[in-house]
Amino acid sequence: MSSELPEIRWIEAAENPWGVRLLDLRPVTLGMISTSADPECAANALSSARDDGSSFEGMEPNSKRGVQVNLRYRIEQPFSDGVLFIPTCMEEKWAIFYRGGRILFVRSWTRELYAAAEVKVGQSEIEMTSIQGDLVEENENPHYKARVADYMIRSHALNMVYPVPMIDVTEPPTHTAMWCFQGFGRRAPFATPDEIPYQVPEQALRIR
Repeated sequence: MSSELPEIRWIEAAENPWGVRLLDLRPVTLGMISTSADPECAANALSSARDDGSSFEGMEPNSKRGVQVNLRYRIEQPFSDGVLFIPTCMEEKWAIFYRGGRILFVRSWTRELYAAAEVKVGQSEIEMTSIQGDLVEENENPHYKARVADYMIRSHALNMVYPVPMIDVTEPPTHTAMWCFQGFGRRAPFATPDEIPYQVPEQALRIR
């Protein structure tokens, strides 16, 4: 399969704004189309357009595994229950809601609550204090879980171009590109094996 995919090249740290080595996934992740033979998955993929997240509020994440974090984001007021991100096509794989003091990460194709993050809300920013559930794989590394949650807030809720944290640096680049597309669709233009130093984004989260 990999021989049929476009070439995926490395971008060196000095050649991008994040200062880390990147895989340029755009030839795959921005060019592929998602399809499903399961009509329920296809229907679910776009059902979030009518959702405010209330149907997931009482659910528990896919596991009890969690991690304490300290991730902060600026917000626009009023910051009340509602939508942070909803997919508009099948190539967007997640919906993100804020409900009852938690940020909910929902896999749109299956409408499963993968993870929930506890949040403290202030006047001008929120602090994500813990994350329960697995976002990428069962028993994922806690520090990696936090990196993925941060990536998802930036790339989805804040609509920023931001690299996916890579989990396996030994796979061929085309395999990494397909893995990122399956996990994050067109919201995965780049991936990096390196950790980007955390900074609070300038953009502010807002409820839609």
